[in-house]
Amino acid sequence: MKVRFDLNWKTAGLGALVGVVGALAVGWSGLVSIAASSGHFGPVSWFLHWTMQNAVDTQSLGLDVPADVDLSDPALVQRAAGHFASGCAACHGAPGETQSPVVHAMMPPPPRLEDRVGYGAKWKDRELFWIVQHGVKYSGMPAWVSQGRPDEVWAMVAFLRAYPGLTPERYGALALGDGEPAPTVGTGPNAEKVATALADCARCHGLDGQGVGGPAEAGAFPVIAGQPEPYLLETLRAYASGGRESGIMQPAAGIHSDEVLAALAAHYAAQPALVRPAAASPGTAPGLPETPVVTAAEPGPTGSPAAIATRDAVAANVEPSAAHGPPYDAAGLLELGRVLATEGLPVRKLPACESCHGDEGRARNPNYPRLAGQPAWYLSTHLQLWKHRQRGGGPYAHLMAKIAPHFTDEQIEALAMWYAGQGGG
Repeated sequence: MKVRFDLNWKTAGLGALVGVVGALAVGWSGLVSIAASSGHFGPVSWFLHWTMQNAVDTQSLGLDVPADVDLSDPALVQRAAGHFASGCAACHGAPGETQSPVVHAMMPPPPRLEDRVGYGAKWKDRELFWIVQHGVKYSGMPAWVSQGRPDEVWAMVAFLRAYPGLTPERYGALALGDGEPAPTVGTGPNAEKVATALADCARCHGLDGQGVGGPAEAGAFPVIAGQPEPYLLETLRAYASGGRESGIMQPAAGIHSDEVLAALAAHYAAQPALVRPAAASPGTAPGLPETPVVTAAEPGPTGSPAAIATRDAVAANVEPSAAHGPPYDAAGLLELGRVLATEGLPVRKLPACESCHGDEGRARNPNYPRLAGQPAWYLSTHLQLWKHRQRGGGPYAHLMAKIAPHFTDEQIEALAMWYAGQGGG
């Protein structure tokens, strides 16, 4: 006897309804185990990992390592090392550090990274970037705190690529501040908290505020020594509140009380300012809009447009709406930076930077930071963030939000190079 079965929209709809009701009934019953202690069935575990790998591969297809990024750059590796120790090692372990049994009881348990993140491992650069920036649902892997700082994420990718080759000693020097003296603080109700916080800051910035690292890592961090105390405090408050975005500094500042932040600001403001020029290498931090690469080996010919740049000449060569100006050589770029910093460019609505950031400007308003001697990558990065309206800050940050969009990329590089070579006076 044959049973006739006609599949039509009504039958299909009824079947779908039965399936939905059945799934809801199973969920309502409470019989589905969500216990981490029970683990996953083999096929379920395979399916979840397979789905995750395919999702990361597909959703990272539009990403590429920016042309100005060198993932083997020691300074880039150094920049993310301290944050790895604070935010990642607790789950993934680290060279010379085992994972806690508590971590092993997670489902899925966070893996150790030695055989997963080095060159030749399963993940491509773009896939590591995607995982670090966006995290992974249902795994305990968080997203990067700020989605507007791809430069920081690329720094973490650089660190992860170097990670399998790190000895415990090298990891300690990069990430844990090994070799830094123990901080000494006064007495008071917050003395222990301040000492702990200061030791944490020193892993990247050093106790002297000049930044850690050897010659290869020089300039990995901004110089905070000798900055005005009100500026430092408002900056820390902005990080703690999320008003200034950073996947590294927001977690670092956000765990402390205002009293501790004030003590940190006072400590670093009291340190001697930088007295030597920083390296004046052009380029933003990786992952931000790319800026011109300038060859500094040969000075430009005498009389070149850039070498004799003045406000009138620059105004004639660069339209206010232009994204780029003439092809400056290194000497001309430095001269352009000097003009912008000390004289300004009124035709592009650019006041002289030194009118606020020089000694007289800081004397009038201690919320303005000192720029002289800062690494070029740091200055250009933050000018680019302001230009693209991705930068917040303290109570006077709105001033830069109005100024920065008028800079061309060459002008940003010019300022960064010039200030980096000025020392910290």
